[in-house]
Amino acid sequence: MNRSVVREFLASGTGVAPGEILVPTQVGEQARGGLPCPAAPLVGGTLQRKGRRVRYAPVPHYDDPVNHDGGAALFVATCQQRDGTMAAIAAVAAASDLVAVAAARSAVQEWSAVFGTRRLLAAASPWCNGAQVAMDTARRAVAGRCAVHVYGQLAASPESIAELAASGAVFVSSLAEVPDGATVIFPAHGVPAEVKAAAQARGLEVTDATCPLVLGTQAEARRLAGRGDDVVLIGLPSHPVVAGIAGTAPGKVSVVMTAAATAGLRVADSRRVSYLLQPGIPVEDSTAVTAALRSRFPAVRSPHPDGFCYAASDRAETIRAIAAGCEVVLVLGTADSPDTRQLSALARDCGSRAQVVTEVGDVGPAVLASAATIGLAESTSASPALAARLTEALSGLGPLSVLRRQVQTEIVGAQQRP
Repeated sequence: MNRSVVREFLASGTGVAPGEILVPTQVGEQARGGLPCPAAPLVGGTLQRKGRRVRYAPVPHYDDPVNHDGGAALFVATCQQRDGTMAAIAAVAAASDLVAVAAARSAVQEWSAVFGTRRLLAAASPWCNGAQVAMDTARRAVAGRCAVHVYGQLAASPESIAELAASGAVFVSSLAEVPDGATVIFPAHGVPAEVKAAAQARGLEVTDATCPLVLGTQAEARRLAGRGDDVVLIGLPSHPVVAGIAGTAPGKVSVVMTAAATAGLRVADSRRVSYLLQPGIPVEDSTAVTAALRSRFPAVRSPHPDGFCYAASDRAETIRAIAAGCEVVLVLGTADSPDTRQLSALARDCGSRAQVVTEVGDVGPAVLASAATIGLAESTSASPALAARLTEALSGLGPLSVLRRQVQTEIVGAQQRP
């Protein structure tokens, strides 16, 4: 077998039904040095988009197609992997099914045409440290108890939430749904003060997984309102973290996200106005709003930047850094997810193509043609294992160097503030 050359063999002992195409996960006996086919999901995806019925299985034996017995035709091409070993892409069809044979041959030819050496620039997890800690806290709590009630939603993928629910977690939107004496977890984005007070009054066992930065913003809102300030929270009114922050100072917190929205603010004293930033939004997104606030309220007080949440800023800058260094960014997630759309827009703004990938088979050979460097970005709607599966599949197309690129903001010399 030669690299990039598609060859035809007889898949002896392999049965393929008419109308079906078998995509091998391995070609040849493992004991005799059978070749792995990590890119099988990519080949299968191409065939499925063309309306073919696909099955995955190893093909243990193959022979030269001399005196063809009319069985199964195997088309295969090979390439070198990063460690110097060889991998294959292949497809098998019943020899009597000429349409399936043509489709199998074409799929292998299309993918062998994009064999090559590539770099993969991968971003870190889409979940910030606060969300990950809260999820780990919930997992430990569920492991040690028969049932745990989660107030609201944890910031995690749908698969992780489903896994937690299957382990015994019960998600509730009200404390009225939590039985007396039960355990309740508050998520990373926190809860309003009245919810905490109600849980304490009922004697519930509370596990508070609120992010420290959210707790800090809640405390600051409470402190500012307590000294008589009107507090402007720059953030998204619909975001779950906002309710917990605004709830610490009822009637004293106004939420705005645009400079235009500041025109509608009503305050008791224009000399006693302070603003805060919602954890979870890029710090840079607040620039126009803060300028508008200073224009309207010259004496407005700003928060201490040591308390800013930089996770969203770092994530956006990471995507920009990746997009600037590659030809195409594969954005993992569902197409209807707002986070997926935002990541795709960031990539395009930096001059890179963006391809939404919900399953490994969504990637076609045309996406990778002429792409020496590929970006990989996970949205919050992506399956947790999708990045690993896609990386494995791409490794079957030639030597693949995988790099992790991450922009991270570090507060240097920060002092503990009272």
